[in-house]
Amino acid sequence: MKDKLIRWLGLRDQSESVSKYMVSSNTRAIIYMAVVVLVISLILAVQFVVTHMQGSGHDSFIFFIQMVLCVMVIITCGMSISYANKGLINKKRNLAELSYTTVIIFSVVCLLFGFFVSLIEYKEYNTVMTFIAMELIVICILAWRPFISISIVTGTFALFYAMISLESGMIPDRPFTIRFAIVGIAIMITGISSYNQKRNEADKDEFLVSANTHLKETAVKDELTGAANMSFFRKRAKEILADPRTVYSRMLFVYLDVENFRPLNEKYGFEAGNSFIKKFAGQIIDTFYDGLVGRQGDDHFVVLCDREDVENRIVALRSFIYDCGFDTQTGLKAGGYAVKSRTIDPMQACDRARYACNSIKKHYDQDYCEYDKKLDDMFVMRQYIVNNVDAAIDRGDIKVYYQPVCWARNRKLCGYEALSKWEDPTYGFLPTPTFIPVLEEYHQVHKIDMVVVDTVCRDIRWLMDNGRPAVPVSLNFSRLDFELTDVVDLLCSCTRKYNVPHEMLHVEVTESALSDNLESLHKDLDRLKELGFPLWLDDFGSGYSSLNVLKDFTFDVMKIDMVFLSSFYDKEEKTKAVLKNIVSMANDLHMHTLTEGVETLDEAEYLKSIGCERLQGYLFGKPMPLKEALVKITAGTLPVSEEYI
Repeated sequence: MKDKLIRWLGLRDQSESVSKYMVSSNTRAIIYMAVVVLVISLILAVQFVVTHMQGSGHDSFIFFIQMVLCVMVIITCGMSISYANKGLINKKRNLAELSYTTVIIFSVVCLLFGFFVSLIEYKEYNTVMTFIAMELIVICILAWRPFISISIVTGTFALFYAMISLESGMIPDRPFTIRFAIVGIAIMITGISSYNQKRNEADKDEFLVSANTHLKETAVKDELTGAANMSFFRKRAKEILADPRTVYSRMLFVYLDVENFRPLNEKYGFEAGNSFIKKFAGQIIDTFYDGLVGRQGDDHFVVLCDREDVENRIVALRSFIYDCGFDTQTGLKAGGYAVKSRTIDPMQACDRARYACNSIKKHYDQDYCEYDKKLDDMFVMRQYIVNNVDAAIDRGDIKVYYQPVCWARNRKLCGYEALSKWEDPTYGFLPTPTFIPVLEEYHQVHKIDMVVVDTVCRDIRWLMDNGRPAVPVSLNFSRLDFELTDVVDLLCSCTRKYNVPHEMLHVEVTESALSDNLESLHKDLDRLKELGFPLWLDDFGSGYSSLNVLKDFTFDVMKIDMVFLSSFYDKEEKTKAVLKNIVSMANDLHMHTLTEGVETLDEAEYLKSIGCERLQGYLFGKPMPLKEALVKITAGTLPVSEEYI
């Protein structure tokens, strides 16, 4: 209640925006009021002249002169103030001080005019209309705070009532007094209402101004950090490079990536993470005070700056991160791209700087890398892969190669692993490690895997229809496959299309794909198992969550990573002990085992002796086209297990 009363009386402090709105409103109101007063003054002047010419009313020449002088004063004051305020508005200057002065001057002149004229009118015609008109103009059109309006109306009405009492030598009659008081109260209430209405308009205007300011800032700035957003960064970078005063050959695009930011968020919370990013952005802006800084997203920033002393500045930023005291091994990697042309697309330059940064992600002895010819060749290849994968699929450039899987007990063929190869008309043969990681990064790897599934199903159908040995084929799927496409529907539709039994397709899922234990992935794997697709855990032992994976998921086959056999002879005893225990654990979990990377008979014999059931590696054959595998089968160099003949 108290707050409402304070607001209603106008006792609460006004914000700068509201004050400016009120000043502007009063300044414009004075212009309109001056016109109204001029019109009233002219009407009164004409009235006095006509009355005097007709000889009616007051015959005093002094009265006439007084009225003319009053009219001239109000006309001169109104015109002067109107002209001054109009000039101020047109020049869009700060109106505050002069506007307050003109409001007070104009109000005083209007009220004095009303006093003087109405005192004469009261004696002659028993009316005070000019005084009331001036009160209405001053109180109701201008935006006075309510407590000021109350003070002005109370004071002027009391003073005028006293003056007419003294002038006439008697107190006005009761009806006049009541009407006079009622008019005063009405003017007071109207003035208060006018103020509060304008105050509400001012509050709305303040909100709109604030909203528009926010929109303008977000159009050029990142909301969290205050650095340029990428849209503005690209625009401004183009302008900087196009400026003839810029020595573009000295300019460098720098990509900054905070290492291990995700663990920082997980340990300290997103609020702390955002606070760190905000402080770090401020540090980048301070460090590259003469450059352009933008935020690309999350913990990634880009800078356009002079290449001089860049590495020392990056070292300073890295020191800032270390000084923050986080115990999550948080660090900083940076990549640079030297500008070769004024017309370079800033986003392309940022991509190349980012590529340079990513190229040293796992190089713990290197924190900064500049884009060079070698990286350019790799970058061009990456762009080629991304831009041409659809065309390669349409042309049939994506081929499926089959690597044999054999029983350990007799070394006979019991399956294949399907691997994709890219036979490009421009670059020739592209091995799997060249294009799969790139397509994974750009979330297009599922396109390749869809081709592989369709090709494998078609090949199995061909083998079965032509009386050739058809063995199960394992297919590799990453977490992205499950995110980007419906793997269950893909497998079901392809097996249905080619009439292939589900047990002929074995689904391999890498251990790393299961590290986040996604609920949706868990459901998809359960569905596949229910539908009769055998599930394989691929690359067991390559990550750090192997035991959790075994606890949380159910697989038919454990595929032991080849990393164990890479040290088979160097650390023979330890390697053998680890392999033996892995196979034993798998047996306890009712899982079949397969070891990949088998290249020698010694390795094969040892794995057989500890109970490993399946083997895969160059000892039995490299990945090959299906026709080549059939040639080996026919020649007897790749014998097929009896159950598949």
